[in-house]
Amino acid sequence: MATDSTTEEIRRRADIVEVVSQYVALTPAGNGRMKACCPFHDEKTPSFNVSRDKGFYKCFGCGEAGDVFKFVQKIENVDFIE
Repeated sequence: MATDSTTEEIRRRADIVEVVSQYVALTPAGNGRMKACCPFHDEKTPSFNVSRDKGFYKCFGCGEAGDVFKFVQKIENVDFIE
């Protein structure tokens, strides 16, 4: 099991844009952000934003938000331990 310091190190080093782009087609949104249609609900207008600088994603349509770990957990339907 990973320690808190190991988890933080992985979180710091992981490029959330690179990880999310494996699942979602991202396009530039300005100010260092990327956008896409949310993979967690049906939508036609992109409201899903990813910030490389903050290491965070947020959908302004459904409210889903989190870091790289939470994204992978949600998209793969797995627990953190898995």
